[in-house]
Amino acid sequence: MGASITKLMDDMAQANQRIAESSAGDYLKAFRQFSARAHADGALSRKHKELIALSIGLSKRCERCIAYHAKGALAQGATTDELLEAAFVTVIMDGGPALAHIGLIYESIEAFGGAENA
Repeated sequence: MGASITKLMDDMAQANQRIAESSAGDYLKAFRQFSARAHADGALSRKHKELIALSIGLSKRCERCIAYHAKGALAQGATTDELLEAAFVTVIMDGGPALAHIGLIYESIEAFGGAENA
């Protein structure tokens, strides 16, 4: 299960590396700087921002976003229960399509070492 999630992440990293090495590299650099600033601790913790981003990725049905932000939330100390609770809030707002993609969160939890509550 987790292998497909890690492949998604590897594919994204490879694509980003190609962009970074291209004439469009400055765009990626600017995006990364903005993203780092937006994700920095402030009124909301980085963990909570990752959970918000996870929810948005789920509502947009972006597999790479789900994997990336699940990994980020876990790295910031989020628990499996917190990821799933955020996911079900997304289902309240987005309905069945979000529910259909919750399996990607479970795969991400397994792939990135947060299975203590899975």
